[in-house]
Amino acid sequence: PAERPQKNWQKCHTENTSDSQFCKKCATPFPSSGDIPDSLTKTLERPTEELTRGTTFAGRYEIIEELGKGGMGQVYRVLDKKVDEEMALKLLNPEIATDMKTIQRFRNELKYARKIAHKNVCRMYDFNEEQQAPYITMEYVAGEDLKSFIKRSGKLTEEKAIVIAKDVCQGLAEAHRLGVVHRDLKPQNIMIDKDGNVRIMDFGIARSKEATGITEKGAIIGTPDYMSPEQVEGKETDGRSDIYSLGVILYEMVAGRVPFVGDTSLSVALKHKTEKPADPRKFNARISEGLSGLILKCLEKAGD
Repeated sequence: PAERPQKNWQKCHTENTSDSQFCKKCATPFPSSGDIPDSLTKTLERPTEELTRGTTFAGRYEIIEELGKGGMGQVYRVLDKKVDEEMALKLLNPEIATDMKTIQRFRNELKYARKIAHKNVCRMYDFNEEQQAPYITMEYVAGEDLKSFIKRSGKLTEEKAIVIAKDVCQGLAEAHRLGVVHRDLKPQNIMIDKDGNVRIMDFGIARSKEATGITEKGAIIGTPDYMSPEQVEGKETDGRSDIYSLGVILYEMVAGRVPFVGDTSLSVALKHKTEKPADPRKFNARISEGLSGLILKCLEKAGD
């Protein structure tokens, strides 16, 4: 069998012995033997290192700026020279790119997600590969994510929070009508564009990743602050899971904090499964009884 990568490991350029299971510097787990030949490692390194302002990726996307990095990969604002239109391009991390099952899930899920055409949903375009480096193109939304907006504004007024929640609901309703569930709804995935419109991002991406929940070793996969009880348990989810996550977001907008906090991701996740949230009026007395009741209704667990 082929050796695991040893020299110049792409994450941190550290040499490791051939029998290493994890990089000794950055602790990244190596793929199984034979999964990633040296030639593939090099082709995956090159696109990310060369994506600077003014360069062209895949023969058509001119890099304007890097928008951010996350667990899935790097996101760039680009100009599609073929249609003369700005869009966002997400280049997937090499460890995701070498997982063929994950890549196939991306293809399947994005096939449905790209059908969503709604004013409150960021449009997904295509899933392609360049030199074996997979990437996703989507509508570019100029603005601020809701998480940053909450941090900057503090507790939102009830009126403002309701306006945002209504827009999110409209986007979710169209997606659910088409059979698409978000599964990773959180303020970081909700943009407020330069005109004040609310846009839901990353439909089709969460489902493509490994299942959310608690692993046998007690690790959390997913975003515990906004995770539904079903996701914590690793169960199959439907649109009700998105409604639960929206309830958490609405709680945070008006209370200035999420309903469950803890010292670890695991403790937060377990609270979603076992505890009832405090009335948000405990943290903001100006919240109406009607809105408080609506939020708590969204956060009900099965059997409540």
